[in-house]
Amino acid sequence: MALFGGSRDASLFRKVNKELINDIIDTEVYYYKLVIDETSVNVYGEGKVKSYYSPIKLPCIIDRADESHVFDEFGTDYTRIVSFFFLRDTLVDSNLYPEIGDVIEWDSEQHVVDSTTENQYFAGKNPETWDGGNTQGYNLSIKLETHVAKKSQLNLRDDYRVGINRDNNDLPVGI
Repeated sequence: MALFGGSRDASLFRKVNKELINDIIDTEVYYYKLVIDETSVNVYGEGKVKSYYSPIKLPCIIDRADESHVFDEFGTDYTRIVSFFFLRDTLVDSNLYPEIGDVIEWDSEQHVVDSTTENQYFAGKNPETWDGGNTQGYNLSIKLETHVAKKSQLNLRDDYRVGINRDNNDLPVGI
């Protein structure tokens, strides 16, 4: 058994990360979850008109690339790749599972999720798959790669809900 990386060490890092992202960095985004049942699809499984649940406000870390301009017969447009990093514990507490096609609103732009990556582990061990048991390591964060979309292409609802009660960070606010 390893000397470091146990449940007490993971608990310390959980608390430090939560305080760092929620209280010190304090960058929040609105996360729109895709409503599968209300989205009509064509023969190829693609939906032109999509519906989303009311957004939830979540803290995260953002890595934004420079915008690139696109020139075509319709004029000039731009796109940008943005990575959003969420603590896995925050998403579990908010009962949210990110998937491709969801939308994140930040900085007056809407970002469609292209991929999700969940491979950052404390002490390099995933407690769900490590053969030494679940007493070592923990699954730290989820990275979402997105691209900028036009708001006119999205069917977003504007009634916001907040995922964390600032007076008591342990209690999620109702839907």
